[in-house]
Amino acid sequence: MLLVEDDEALRTTTRLVLERHGFAVEVAGDGIEALERLPLVEPDVLVVDVMMPRMDGMTFIRRARERVDTPAVLLTARDLPYDQIAGFEAGADDYVTKPFDGDVLAARLRAVLRRGRPAADTEVTLGDLHIDRPGMVVRRGEDRISLSSTEFRLLEAFLDHPGRVLSRIQLLDLVWGDPDWGDPHVVEVTVQRLRAKIGAEHIATVRGAGYKLVKS
Repeated sequence: MLLVEDDEALRTTTRLVLERHGFAVEVAGDGIEALERLPLVEPDVLVVDVMMPRMDGMTFIRRARERVDTPAVLLTARDLPYDQIAGFEAGADDYVTKPFDGDVLAARLRAVLRRGRPAADTEVTLGDLHIDRPGMVVRRGEDRISLSSTEFRLLEAFLDHPGRVLSRIQLLDLVWGDPDWGDPHVVEVTVQRLRAKIGAEHIATVRGAGYKLVKS
């Protein structure tokens, strides 16, 4: 994610809140800096303040749309219908009014990301595994591997983010539905159980960061 906000205090607070919800957050202080960082960061979503010096948020989104198709959410203190229409016409996918609740912002961002996510393949091959996602069935050859619903959701979280490192907090959010659900140790235990069933070679530990799917 790329957070574009000129107010340093609000930028820091928003970044900390979103990181607590499992987002990886890069920041920029205005639209010009954000355009320069865009190809380096390759964010999956843009969170952009409207009123900024040098380049305002709507101009930034219009310019960004010329380069990438990344979903964007505008942050603004103005909530008149004209302002919202102007934001959507500039290319924004959603519009959040200041002051905002951090939990609500995180939920809106997850909704935007879900809308932009391509439909998942119903049948997936992972090494020697065949995965039927709608049926929640995993097979190795003719042998069915019995997974609990939580273990299957964990596997799907990795399938939805191939090659991406997912932190324990992100997995709590994706699998259990709440990054504050409980002790992140539950993630480690569930990963260990999943590895034991599908093969440890399919899920790699990235020290100090989390886990990622390994496609063989």
